Amino acid sequence: MQESDHYLKRRDAIALLRDSGCSESVIEHSLAVSKLAKKIANKIKKNGYDIDVEFVEIASILHDIGRCKTHGIRHGIEGARILRSLKLDRFARVCEVHIGAGLTKEEAISLGLPAKSYLPRTIEEKVVAHADNLISHNKIVSIQETLGKLEKELGKNHPAIKRVEKLNNFIENLCKNKNKKERGDLNG
Repeated sequence: MQESDHYLKRRDAIALLRDSGCSESVIEHSLAVSKLAKKIANKIKKNGYDIDVEFVEIASILHDIGRCKTHGIRHGIEGARILRSLKLDRFARVCEVHIGAGLTKEEAISLGLPAKSYLPRTIEEKVVAHADNLISHNKIVSIQETLGKLEKELGKNHPAIKRVEKLNNFIENLCKNKNKKERGDLNG
């Protein structure tokens, strides 16, 4: 982790959104995502999993910083560009991979994005993407509402819907189940 990533504080992240030109509605949304993401991360940590709760909190505040440039699919790319210019590379990656449950390289190409995978890899990236999926503006919505909205937008059998559902199940499992290694069960 870069030193600058670790020392970014909540108030500095919020100031960065404002200084970049994000609207108050984007800031409200980002704070709602952050609150939920931090709650989820704390549950996961309590169950014995290794997760950087502070990083999740700040990354979820910054996840939509690219909306100061565009509200389209490229907002993740724009956000990453802004954060990389500030040497906040770890946060930049969250911007790139938070859309839905991420995008495959093929989906990225079809959407006119740079040709690479935008799938979340770390537990922190997955928690931010999941929390964002469960916030509509600044209110928590059910996973069923999210999946229904995606079906209307993308079509019932779009692979992104299955990925969002799979991500939801993964995160719920971490929130409900103790880490087997922490329980002393080294075989599972």
